[in-house]
Amino acid sequence: MNYKSVLVSLICLSLSLFTQAATVLPMYLDEIVADAAVAFEGVCKDARTELDVQTGLVVTYTTFDIIDLLKGSAKATHTIKQLGGNTGTVAYKVGGTPSFVVGTRYVVFLYGASSAGFSSPVGLTQGRFMIRNGPAGDELSNGRDFKEMLRPYPDGLLPPGAKKAVQQATGEHGHMDLAEFKQIVRQPGSATK
Repeated sequence: MNYKSVLVSLICLSLSLFTQAATVLPMYLDEIVADAAVAFEGVCKDARTELDVQTGLVVTYTTFDIIDLLKGSAKATHTIKQLGGNTGTVAYKVGGTPSFVVGTRYVVFLYGASSAGFSSPVGLTQGRFMIRNGPAGDELSNGRDFKEMLRPYPDGLLPPGAKKAVQQATGEHGHMDLAEFKQIVRQPGSATK
C-alpha cells in the first residue's frame, strides 16, 4: 500500500468516526424536558457567526426574544453559543447541530451552558421545535413522530385533543397544537429522569 492510499484510508476512517460521534439516539419528549436546563418559546431575532476569542473556534451566537418561559430561568432575551458556522473566511460544520432562522418562532429545550459558554438544544435537532400557523392555529414540530415521542406518557397526562390526534393518526403524527404541547411540558411529573 502506498502513502496516498494510507492517507485516504485514514481520512475516510476519521470521517466515519466523526459521523458516528454526531449520531444521537431518538429521545422521548419526557427525556427532552427532563434533560433541559432552560426551555422557552421564542422568536429568533439574531444569528451571527464569529471566531470565539476564548476558544479560538468558529461559533454561532443565536439570540431569541422569549415569549414564554417553560423551564429554568432566562431574561427577556436569551443567547446560545454553538460550535460551528461560517464567518465568510472560515467555515466549520458540526453534523446535527441545529440552525435557526431569524424571524421564526421556536420552542427550544437547552442543556445548561458549559464553562466556555456553549449550549445546544437537547438531543441536537430533537430539542428544537419550529412553530408554524396550522389549520387549527399554532402548531409545532421537530421533524419526528409525536406518537413515538409521547409513547411513555400515561394517557392521563395528555390533553384530550393531543391524545385524540395521536390515536387517530394513521401514519406519523408530525405536528402538535402549541398550547397542548406546552400543557404536556408543564404537567407536574411529566418529565422523569
